[in-house]
Amino acid sequence: MKLWAAFIFLALLVCAAPVGAAEDDENVKPQVPTEPLNFDNALRVSLQQSPHLVSSSVEIKVKRLDVWDTRANLLPDFYLTSQIRLNNPDSRTSKPFSFNFSFGSYDPIAAYFTIESKQLMTDYAVLEHLSVIDDVFASIGKVYLTVEFLDDLIQSYADSIELARQNKAFATKRYNEGWGLALDVLIADKALKEAEQRREQARADKLLSMDRLKGFLGLMPEQAVTLDLNNIRRQLLSNFEFNSATLEYAMENSIDLKQKRIEVQLQKDKLTLAYAKYLPNYSFSINREYSARDNTDIYLANVGFVIPLWDWGERYRNVVREKRKIRKANAEYRTDTLDFRADFLEKRNACLKLAEEVKLAHSEAEINALRKQKAEIQFKSGSMQFPQYIDALKNSHSARTALLSKEFEYDLKVFEFRKLTGHLYTSYVDAAKYSH
Repeated sequence: MKLWAAFIFLALLVCAAPVGAAEDDENVKPQVPTEPLNFDNALRVSLQQSPHLVSSSVEIKVKRLDVWDTRANLLPDFYLTSQIRLNNPDSRTSKPFSFNFSFGSYDPIAAYFTIESKQLMTDYAVLEHLSVIDDVFASIGKVYLTVEFLDDLIQSYADSIELARQNKAFATKRYNEGWGLALDVLIADKALKEAEQRREQARADKLLSMDRLKGFLGLMPEQAVTLDLNNIRRQLLSNFEFNSATLEYAMENSIDLKQKRIEVQLQKDKLTLAYAKYLPNYSFSINREYSARDNTDIYLANVGFVIPLWDWGERYRNVVREKRKIRKANAEYRTDTLDFRADFLEKRNACLKLAEEVKLAHSEAEINALRKQKAEIQFKSGSMQFPQYIDALKNSHSARTALLSKEFEYDLKVFEFRKLTGHLYTSYVDAAKYSH
């Protein structure tokens, strides 16, 4: 009796699905932020309702069900077969119906070694989900940087439009007074239209970026959202310093390398299962059969096993195949490690290079700003002609625009480097939340 009680308890423990896993998170109603949304809050909103995260999140739950299926395979499947005898030619005294009990083919050893593989596949799905989260975070950050850059660029284009208008007015005045050419007016008018077109293009790019952001946040295109862009660089980089990031830290956080390590372990498990095919399968049944001696039905218990003897070398070739795949997986992991190291060094050097270029662009902007001040003084004193004055203003404006572009390029590169090191997703997501 104690043996049967222990058996029933084990069956309930293995086969029962976890009842604590709630599904309420799949029906979260999207919420529209009512206050200016900073970067941190945008990431939290995306974790709650971004449609980009649904597929990978559901895949984790599916893989967990696969694990429970494999655990259930530690115990046999039970079958109950019934038969009804329609005639009784031998005048048997047995009942016309019978029930047979069996659990068919049973391979607990293969089931035991499969559990680890299924759990590793679940861990792989978790890493895939974290990778999607990391990509969504990076995309949101790029939108923030782009919108802030486009705002500055739109203001810069407004200044260039004002300069183009002044230049056109001067060319028109000279033409009306008989000192200028119609060609100068046409050139000035073309420059004005180009400046206005660049501003409109920047506005359109901003709207496109905002629509893309709404998609990452799970919002509809018609739903309005306001971004908090104050000190955006500190928002996106937080306490990250690219000079302090080490290769060891980045490799430890790398999702791709973690997945490669799981692939190697999965291949080793496949080799173990290939060896397990040399072991027998078991079967058990209780059948009700007719006994001619007793002229009645009796119950017979049967235990059997199937031992594979000869399969023309298929199991052997399968073992060799899995061993070679292990070598392949190890080689791919080493290759990916070297590629990651090269990518890390390349992106860090790119950040260092852009940092120097930003300094040069800043110096160039300061020099042109001083030249602009000098030109304003000379123009007001009458010692500089208007065309030379406009040229000085244009040069100063171009230098400021170049500085904005270079700072945007630098911030974007540093943010991408933060993503590469794993500092981005580890700062906002607890990976243990998704583990088993």
